[in-house]
Amino acid sequence: MNKPVELLKPVEGIAREAGRVLMDYYGKIRQIDYKGVGDIVTEADKAAETLITKRLESLFPGSAVLGEEFGMSAVKSDDCWVIDPLDGTANYAASLPIFAVAIALLHRGAPTLGVVFDPNTDRMFSGTKGGGATLNGMPIQVNDREKLDAIGLFGFSAGVIESLHPFMRKSAKGRSLGSAALHICSVATGYFDGSFDPFTKLWDVAAPAMILEEAGGVITQPSGAPLFPLPTDSPAYQGENVPFLATNGRVHEECLRVLQEVEN
Repeated sequence: MNKPVELLKPVEGIAREAGRVLMDYYGKIRQIDYKGVGDIVTEADKAAETLITKRLESLFPGSAVLGEEFGMSAVKSDDCWVIDPLDGTANYAASLPIFAVAIALLHRGAPTLGVVFDPNTDRMFSGTKGGGATLNGMPIQVNDREKLDAIGLFGFSAGVIESLHPFMRKSAKGRSLGSAALHICSVATGYFDGSFDPFTKLWDVAAPAMILEEAGGVITQPSGAPLFPLPTDSPAYQGENVPFLATNGRVHEECLRVLQEVEN
């Protein structure tokens, strides 16, 4: 396998191609299936994941592929591509133009490449281990806010909002975009101070985690424990939740203290 930075352009091309598939279906969805309460899938999810998987397997034979809709491939490898073909399916199904394609490369359980593409605004967020993070080719970095305050924006999942999580009271201007990948990328670009979500999956966070870290941010479990690398037997590969706290780094310890107080 080539160095992650050498893989970036072809993977960005795959993400753009998948984005075109999503836009071809956009506003024309005929069938919505339910995987669980509030968890839906459309024919666009499946078509985009099929395309991404075929492209990755063709370009990078010998690597494992894990997709949200079709699970893990039979290939055993230290390198695993992790795909969310449509992060923000509920938005997409309602014709709300906030969703993205996310593709990550994990090497021995740790992200080394991440691409998040928003086909609505033609925004390509990218990051490679040691290669920095960019938005449409321009370097990005987290903001320099030092503490939680009334003007900072903080991303929360719908599940956090529905639960009226006490942590929300410490962040006056909470936002829920409906896409964990775009939440974390919003931290990477400095729009948000942070984002917290206990209900996400590996395919939601693997790509934007790489982008955030390369933009100078920090992502951990809500306890402060490292999110990566994942052991080979991690239940995350089977779709178990991957809770995260993502911040600009400067407010991370404060957020962890608040979450610990809430836990206690």
